[in-house]
Amino acid sequence: MNPSLSSNQLHVYGDYYIDYNKYPRKDEKSRIIDIMLINYFMYEEYLKKISICYKEAYQNYNECKDYYFLFDFSIESLKLKKNYEAREIINIMKDINFLISSSNNIEILQQQLKRKNRLDVILYFYLKNKDHYMNIFESLEKAKIAYFQGKEYQVKFDINQDFYNYRQSQIYSALELIEIYVYTQYLLKRKIKLDLPIPKYLIN
Repeated sequence: MNPSLSSNQLHVYGDYYIDYNKYPRKDEKSRIIDIMLINYFMYEEYLKKISICYKEAYQNYNECKDYYFLFDFSIESLKLKKNYEAREIINIMKDINFLISSSNNIEILQQQLKRKNRLDVILYFYLKNKDHYMNIFESLEKAKIAYFQGKEYQVKFDINQDFYNYRQSQIYSALELIEIYVYTQYLLKRKIKLDLPIPKYLIN
């Protein structure tokens, strides 16, 4: 049977197919990081825009230019949205950085963060962790190049400690990253989209 006609096969490239149920994997260690990758790939362009908003805000503020960043975020059925000025973004990063550096107690820090504007805290942690998710996107591009050039490529990802209560890491091959990305695109075409995680400090 041609795998392209099989109801449980997903086309990756050429004559290569994988089972729809391959990802996320069943074992807990792989599953958690698989889901993290799928989640980030679903919001790649959105996260890339967030990653540069502080730099743009800082540059425009120093040049005395107007700058606005519209940040929207979904938490289940709740839709949050706020239009930030450059100075607001700079102050949020400064204030929460100071708050975190001044606190040695995770429970007290959690209480303090919960008193702040929820969207401000979410924006802060996505900016704080921009290197984490941007590295995932860059690794995917390197994986594509390496795989189709027949070169060996592996990359290690750690679970994000600001969003998940796990301490885990996983090594991915170039092909595994490509497969997860293709699977993510399949989900998006079927209009299946997970919410991005919120910082664990805001979870009750």
